[in-house]
Amino acid sequence: MIFIKNAKRYFKKFVEIKLNCLKKCEGEHNVLERVVEQVLSKIDIVDVVSMYVPLKKVGVNFRALCPFHQERTPSFYVSPAKQIFHCFGCGVGGNAIHFVMRMENLTFTEALKVLAEKAKIDVDFTQAQSSRDKALAKQKEELISLHHDCLEYFQRQLYLRENIDAARYVLKRGIKKETAKQFGLGYCPYNNNLYEMLSRKYSKEIIDKSGIFIERNGKNYCRFEGRLIFPIFDTMGRVIGFGGRIIDDSQTPKYMNSPDTLIFSKSKILYGLNIAKSSKEKDFVIVEGYMDVISLHQEGIDNVVGVLGTALTQDHSFLLRRYKNEVVLCLDSDQAGKNATFRTADILYQSGLMVKVMELENAKDPDEFIKKFGKDAFLLKKQNAMFVIDFKVKQISSNYDLSKSDQKFKFIKEYFEKILMPITNEVERQEYVRKLSQLAQIDEEVILKEFTKSENIKLKRLESIQHFREVQQKSNLSEEERIKKNDIDLLSIYVEWANKSESIKNSVTEDDFCTEDIKMLFSSIKNLINEGMELTYSMLLTFVNDEKILSELTSFSSKGFETEEAAKKAIDELKTNNNKMLWLKREMLEAQKRGDNEKVLRLQTQIRRIKDRKEGI
Repeated sequence: MIFIKNAKRYFKKFVEIKLNCLKKCEGEHNVLERVVEQVLSKIDIVDVVSMYVPLKKVGVNFRALCPFHQERTPSFYVSPAKQIFHCFGCGVGGNAIHFVMRMENLTFTEALKVLAEKAKIDVDFTQAQSSRDKALAKQKEELISLHHDCLEYFQRQLYLRENIDAARYVLKRGIKKETAKQFGLGYCPYNNNLYEMLSRKYSKEIIDKSGIFIERNGKNYCRFEGRLIFPIFDTMGRVIGFGGRIIDDSQTPKYMNSPDTLIFSKSKILYGLNIAKSSKEKDFVIVEGYMDVISLHQEGIDNVVGVLGTALTQDHSFLLRRYKNEVVLCLDSDQAGKNATFRTADILYQSGLMVKVMELENAKDPDEFIKKFGKDAFLLKKQNAMFVIDFKVKQISSNYDLSKSDQKFKFIKEYFEKILMPITNEVERQEYVRKLSQLAQIDEEVILKEFTKSENIKLKRLESIQHFREVQQKSNLSEEERIKKNDIDLLSIYVEWANKSESIKNSVTEDDFCTEDIKMLFSSIKNLINEGMELTYSMLLTFVNDEKILSELTSFSSKGFETEEAAKKAIDELKTNNNKMLWLKREMLEAQKRGDNEKVLRLQTQIRRIKDRKEGI
């Protein structure tokens, strides 16, 4: 348990702000404040983000492809000076705690615990949890317990005499009993009493949140009835979801997965990773289906993981990078599988992984291949796997007749878009410019010149689109939204400069804010600064849970102001331009509706003074 003598409870007022702060019961915020203070002072956001995303230094900041949405041009920035991140593409932002919360799908306290462990801070988090976090943690614990009970039920059913068809199906698929036990396979019979059994131990709310049951005509049915059950484990070995496969052709679809819940998200889980993470191999083999994973593991290939009936995502790639830096893609050999390989390879490669692709002939998937040709043949294919960009070059080249000029030009265009554009490493790019030169019989300098021109055009187009979107967003703002945005911008500059400039600290008052919740936030912050606290931007963001406010604060702050003069000018503009003017006009309209002529005249005078000051009169 940490203890800080005479620790300032500097967030006492801060955490009481209703609309912008996490709600914490009396007595809980004392511990939390001290942990937050220590964690944010000891960890570096650049180190934290680098655990998930490869960063590139750009001036005083770092830049990367955003881990929270798909993009080809980096718009995600990390500021080491302010210890914040912001994506100008999707708008997300915050400090290191917010980043870990998003990346790991954790609560505030859970993310803080992860960072505290990284900073080697010993703390009893049971005292630091908020009421909201405790309730959420309790629900998660109950859901994990419920899934474990379901697993035991399904496993028992697989070996009962009345469910002999399920056991026969397992044998028919060539799954040995020890393998079935290793992966926890089970069976869900028709007309079962699972719901009634669980109702004796769990509330209806928890059972419904599990996603295991579907209600029809007032009765609850297990969604996996009549299916072989594949339990899905997290990396800690806890069952968090299920997959089910039909054992005959009487039902559709063939496979069915648990829906997303508090403990399960198929876009963030890889089947078999709980076993494969311990493999001594230097890489992971990625396949598509449950049976592919099980068949390969059964043959002693223990580094195989599978996607759960969905496209591989950036979250999957970050999950893989925690354990290994190399992956081998081994997806189905049909056209859909090849298309998926292209998409998947790009995501993995752009996430900083070394990616290879292995092709299987005379078999539709890895399960069929290893049963036909055996382990050695599979490992030989893996040994001869192609580097991902070479695979893409091969696939693209096969679609064109390069002896024909029109086909050659189309090939070069596609090569630019799918091979050269995604490459961020200059050495690799030079290598594939050379290969294009050889394939198309065109001088390397000509290719480089044309590629640079194409890249610049694309960047300008993207910048124009981004600018248009920003203009549209601003024009679509309501009067109230515009006022709130200006208040947030003003607060941002104040927090950045109040501890560095006495004149700026004294130049901003409560009367300069028009939005009540931002005004309250400013008042609390100013009190804390006046008491001598050096409130950093990172600490400010910790207790803001409004996503829009976080986005505005990190977006505006990330631009920054290099000089005190620039900051003062921005403050003056915000105080006298749109912010106060819009508020006064709104007040005047309301006064006119009420027939309050005295107030209308007073407001008109204030508006005229602001206009005169703005025009230098």
